Amino acid sequence: MNKKIILFWLLLSTLSVSARTLYLMPNTNWLKDGAKFAAYYFNGSDNGWSGLMNSVGNNTYSASVPDNYQNVIFVRLSSSTTTPSWDVKWNQTADLTVPTDGKNLYTIAEGAWDKGDGSWSTYGNGGGDNGDNDNPGDYSSAVPSECSDIMLQAFYWDSFKGGQSGDNYGKTTWPTLQSQAAEINQYFDLVWLAPSASSSDNNGYLPRDYSSQTSYHGTVGNLKQLINTFHGGNTKVLADVVINHCSNKSSWCDFQKFNFSDYGMFTPQSSWITKDDEGASKCSVGNNNDDGQESNRNYGAARDWDHKNSEVQAMCKAYLKWLMSNTKYDGFRYDYCVGFHVSHVNDYNQAAKPYFSVMEYWNGDVNTLKSRIDQAGKNSLVFDFANKYTALRDGIYQKNYSKLRNAGLRGVGYSKYAVTFVDNHDTFHRSGAQDVANKSDGSSINDASLMLQCNAYILSLPGVPCIFYPHWIKYKEQIKKMIDARRVAGIHSESSMSEEAGSGYYRATVYGKTGSVKLFLGSAANDAAPAGYTLALKADKVAMYYQGTGHAAAVEEVSGQKPATSTKKIVRNGQVLIEHNGKTYNLLGIEVGDN
Repeated sequence: MNKKIILFWLLLSTLSVSARTLYLMPNTNWLKDGAKFAAYYFNGSDNGWSGLMNSVGNNTYSASVPDNYQNVIFVRLSSSTTTPSWDVKWNQTADLTVPTDGKNLYTIAEGAWDKGDGSWSTYGNGGGDNGDNDNPGDYSSAVPSECSDIMLQAFYWDSFKGGQSGDNYGKTTWPTLQSQAAEINQYFDLVWLAPSASSSDNNGYLPRDYSSQTSYHGTVGNLKQLINTFHGGNTKVLADVVINHCSNKSSWCDFQKFNFSDYGMFTPQSSWITKDDEGASKCSVGNNNDDGQESNRNYGAARDWDHKNSEVQAMCKAYLKWLMSNTKYDGFRYDYCVGFHVSHVNDYNQAAKPYFSVMEYWNGDVNTLKSRIDQAGKNSLVFDFANKYTALRDGIYQKNYSKLRNAGLRGVGYSKYAVTFVDNHDTFHRSGAQDVANKSDGSSINDASLMLQCNAYILSLPGVPCIFYPHWIKYKEQIKKMIDARRVAGIHSESSMSEEAGSGYYRATVYGKTGSVKLFLGSAANDAAPAGYTLALKADKVAMYYQGTGHAAAVEEVSGQKPATSTKKIVRNGQVLIEHNGKTYNLLGIEVGDN
């Protein structure tokens, strides 16, 4: 959803001088089970109900409150409620003051139920949790349906110090990201952070103490402050969890003690290591071989946990629950899933109940990825390496656009489980690579045509697109326009589409909940603009157009700012525009002239 950017011009006709329209944006848990909402307004002993609040789209609801009432409580009601009353009340916010400064949007932070502290309140005859889990952060699945989220990988290799030689796209320490959070919140729904556990390597992929969340990116205090800031902008945060392997303490087979507070303390033993680990000759290891499903399942730089071992399983479950409870992560990116059987991912997700889960299963065969999703109980997404290699490397990079048709997991009907991406920290500029965005000499990222084609492809099509931080830094303004276009059209992970392609061109129309996007690549980028569509991006070999009534963006960027009474919808030359405070904008919030 488009955060902090609220422009309800369709509602302006309902505004009157005798009442104010208040907007409520509930969190994911408040929206469960088809819940309904109402506003209870009061002054002293004088009070009243708004009636059931009206959905205005974007998971936002409106209520009209008379001007002479200065206090309001928002109430969550069951899906069967027809008339709000205290007898059917479920949950409530704290007592709120109706402001006089024009701000009228109220948001309920993720994880909060009543007063914003995550606790649960039960009132009246309709009380109780109606079968929801006790923890408001619990989710029945780690794969959101029709997911409209857009992800940012907020780091790259050595980015805690500003990158490797020639790869300086800025630091991504927690304080640095803190200074960028407002802008990131505006465009991204998910942020994938670098591994935050204490590690024997700088980048965090040789974890040493899971229960210490101070790393080269910053202190645990910095981390918690950053996550809290992201949450304040309705952006969820994914932990990079490295549970395939662990670094030793002082010898081959001894480990730190892990203190996960209420979830337990664990002292790993050498018997928790797989039987075929390279440390087997150094100490007494476990009885089970590594159950990873690839030839490279053994991770030579650290000891491999035996995930068949019940104590290892208990430790991993405690760790993930603790990350959500203590550090306030919302979900997980599972590292090196080729190293252990992916059924364990399902087990761990069922225990921790994250909002979102994605596996790094580095394999470019689409049928293998599909099989691993099934083996994980369809309870995790996976990075779509098949799409990267087929559509981007063999297609766009080689100018063979026919490779883009039905590429990756969407080609086998699994776009719901696909996190699409152009590059990541592992593939970026790796030695000898001649890949899409990561030629070994580092030149590819400077090829604007190549970069914008690849990012336009993942931002137009179904799946959950993940933008790589260096691409965000280098091509920020173009990526912003594409993100806004995707949101205006309401494109999501399961969107339907049509496409055609040949050796030198690609055309696609992708249908969202509120409109559609047209993408033209290669020679097709020179096609005439489609009737009824607005241009989002035009560059060498890429053109992206949109139409829709979704998230009208960037006119109001202050959280909760009341729509100005001068705002109105107009149509000019077949294009929907917004007039606001004497200026005219398109639906991307870009100011346009009079012509």
